[in-house]
Amino acid sequence: MKNIKTILIVAASIVAFSACSLEKFPDNAINTDEAMESVADCEAFRNGLYSGTKGVFTGAYVYVPDLQADMYHAVKNFGNFQGAWYHYTVTTSESMAASAWFGLYAIIANANFLIDGTQKLLASGTLSEADTKTVQLYYGEACYLRAHMYYLLCCYFCEDYDPDTAEDFLGVPVVLKYEPTGDSSKYPSRPSLQDTYDQILEDLGEAETYVTTAGTVGSAYITSDAVAALQARVALMMHDYDTALLKAKALIDSGKYQLVSDVKTFVDGWTNDNLSETIWQVAMTGPDDIGNGYSYFIYNTSGKEGEDNPQYVPEDWVLDLYDQTNDIRYKSWFDTRDITTPVVGTLTLFVKYPGNPKLYSAVTNYVNMPKVFRISEMYLIAAEAAIAKGNQEAVASKYINDLRAKRIAGWKNTDYKGDALVVELRQERVRELFGEGHRMNDLKRWHIGFARSAGQDPSLVMPGEKYAGLSMPADSPLFVWPIPIDEMQANPQMTQNPGYTNE
Repeated sequence: MKNIKTILIVAASIVAFSACSLEKFPDNAINTDEAMESVADCEAFRNGLYSGTKGVFTGAYVYVPDLQADMYHAVKNFGNFQGAWYHYTVTTSESMAASAWFGLYAIIANANFLIDGTQKLLASGTLSEADTKTVQLYYGEACYLRAHMYYLLCCYFCEDYDPDTAEDFLGVPVVLKYEPTGDSSKYPSRPSLQDTYDQILEDLGEAETYVTTAGTVGSAYITSDAVAALQARVALMMHDYDTALLKAKALIDSGKYQLVSDVKTFVDGWTNDNLSETIWQVAMTGPDDIGNGYSYFIYNTSGKEGEDNPQYVPEDWVLDLYDQTNDIRYKSWFDTRDITTPVVGTLTLFVKYPGNPKLYSAVTNYVNMPKVFRISEMYLIAAEAAIAKGNQEAVASKYINDLRAKRIAGWKNTDYKGDALVVELRQERVRELFGEGHRMNDLKRWHIGFARSAGQDPSLVMPGEKYAGLSMPADSPLFVWPIPIDEMQANPQMTQNPGYTNE
């Protein structure tokens, strides 16, 4: 019975569901009361929740928001891989929008299942003191994961959170109970963005109370530090700069997570997933236990030198941001190579995700364990929050300098102020977080548009106003993803985002 329960919860985490089944457990499954009869039952469902996160923190969930922006150029003859996002022809039938919507709600459904089960078990009065603490931990982890999934849904499918207007914009449906129904009139509608974020904060509050596991480098499980890191990230998105600075600063000051300054150590950390800066890293154990890959940026199926087949390459303005001689990030994440397909020429490729050798056999699958939070992001959150507070420019400048001193050999501190400080912060987020899926949300949060650059070699990249020549205005409605057509058709209460038709 225990194995059946585990299989069911893992399957539910990775299969896309339509609206009518978001909160419906498989017909051959046991019900909630029967599923949570012991600590072992809770642990099995908890392991299934963690298993599901391997998908949503890797692959297209990460790189599609960057492809939408000004980070990459598609090379000529790139095969239109994820092209709809790149050239802004996305419709409500786009598969990645459906994968994100239903995949994230599947994990939320499972989190709700575990939350309900743990609450009933805790209320039963049958647990020892030690078992009570364990089940409370699983409850806190489930609350955290529900909060994180709702946050990701807001990042993809909602406008930027502005405290002055959050009540006027739509959030995503908030489902908190595991209550299967075939009655479409009872399917959830979209509350305000304010209401959705209020639920995220409530869940994070529960997680902060019950996830008492101390943070350790590269933890495979959610710890109190991972909770704090998400609180810092969410606070920044909510323009709550006091909380963002407080949470980020506490993680930095703990000294647990050390910034790397040695290029060999840095490369090894990204390749073999043992980076000392990682606060939470979702575990993968081998070729049969992996998430999604990042193959579009190298795509060498033979493993032989000179047979790379990249579909997307970094834009030249990004490469020009780095001190290419002294910055360990440039040396670790980019490599200039001769390409023969799909174009012929010399290009600098993005190689941040080369694939962990433990996760493939023979030829790389470009899968690395997702480093959900790194301490370097906390430096950037602290700096941005300090700038936004308006009276802590010196604090912000110090965080930027401290990060650069570890990344750039021979770095000499510079006192940044005013508009120059804002520019440096935004550029440093590009340098440090390139390829980690933050760019589109940064543009939304800063309310700025973009214009793509000419390209490393204009003769090798896709020309035209929808490709290399694309520009998008600030706050374009197309920065927000469409609600999938399957959801629109199944749920009469659902409202589509501006800029899309239900076809």
